[in-house]
Amino acid sequence: MAYGMVDYERAVAKKKKALFKELFQLLPPKPVILEVGIGSFPNALYLGSSDAPPEMDIVGVDPNEFMKQYALENAKKAGILTPERGNSLRLVRGIAERLPVADQSADAVVCTLTLCSVKNPQKALSEIRRALKPRSGKYLFVEHVLSETNPFFATAQRLATPEHVQAADGCHFDRQTLQTIQEAGFAEVKGDYFELDNCGFLNPTVAGLATA
Repeated sequence: MAYGMVDYERAVAKKKKALFKELFQLLPPKPVILEVGIGSFPNALYLGSSDAPPEMDIVGVDPNEFMKQYALENAKKAGILTPERGNSLRLVRGIAERLPVADQSADAVVCTLTLCSVKNPQKALSEIRRALKPRSGKYLFVEHVLSETNPFFATAQRLATPEHVQAADGCHFDRQTLQTIQEAGFAEVKGDYFELDNCGFLNPTVAGLATA
C-alpha cells in the first residue's frame, strides 16, 4: 500500500479529521480504541489532537512486526504518550481476519486503508463486529474503492489491480468496500462516497462511521 500514500493521506486529512472528531464525541470515558492495520500509525495525528479524549487505551494490530518502531515513534511525535494525557498504547501482531482481542472489548475500531489489502474483507468485518461492544461500539473507516462515477476509470482500475496486488502487499483498486460494510451486519452504517484529486487510482474513496 505504499503507492501514493503520502499524497493520499494529505488529500483525505480534512475528511479524517472531521470523522475522528465525530467519533470522539460518541465515546465513553476511558475508551478502548482498537486500530486494525495500524502500520506506521498515520492516524496518530488525529488520536493525538486536542479533540481526542484523555485516558484512551489504544490497541494497534498489524501483521508486520517491523512497523512497531515507526508506530511508536509517530505516537510519541503526536503527543499521545505524554504522561498528562493518561493514554496507553499496546502494539500487537495480528491480522484483520483473526484479531487478537477479546469479544466485545472495544468502544471503537479504527480501520483505514486496510480493507483494500486484506485477503478476506468479509471475515475482517466480522472480526471488527466481534471486537466491538454491542449497540454502542463504533467503527471508523476510510478506504479507497472502485469508481462509482466513471466506468472507463473503473475498468482501468480493474485491469491494474492484479499487478498492483503483487507489487503492493495485496492492495486492490477494484473493491466496493462501502457495499461490503453495509452487508456486514452492522446496526447502522453512515458512509459517503467521494473522489479526491491527484491520487490516481486511489481517488475514489469511501468514509464513515458504523455502529455495532
